Amino acid sequence: MSAKPGRPRYLQIADDLRSRITSGEYSPGDRIPTKASLMEQWGVALNTVDRAVDELRNDGLIETFHGVGSFVRAPAEPEHPSHEDELEDLRERVARLETQMMDVYANMGLEYPAPAPRKSAKEAG
Repeated sequence: MSAKPGRPRYLQIADDLRSRITSGEYSPGDRIPTKASLMEQWGVALNTVDRAVDELRNDGLIETFHGVGSFVRAPAEPEHPSHEDELEDLRERVARLETQMMDVYANMGLEYPAPAPRKSAKEAG
């Protein structure tokens, strides 16, 4: 492996493994090379490899099982708000907008219009 001047070796190793993971060379569930293999491949000490592996673990890219090895993690699913949370957020936004509109009407000397009566699902359909 070629060294990049000024960049610590453990970060170079982590960068190399990270790019292999993001490119798909190592897929979720794949075992990354052993620490011994990485030490030989990069010509570095165990502490350097440990730091590189720690970087990837801290980034959530791999998980390590003692005595077994380090494996690529599946990407985390993005958290989606529940429909109830989204609905509550929309209700709050509408209430704020309505308050702002009331202020606009009042500043213009106009009466704020009463809301139209809501139609039931049967009437709307």
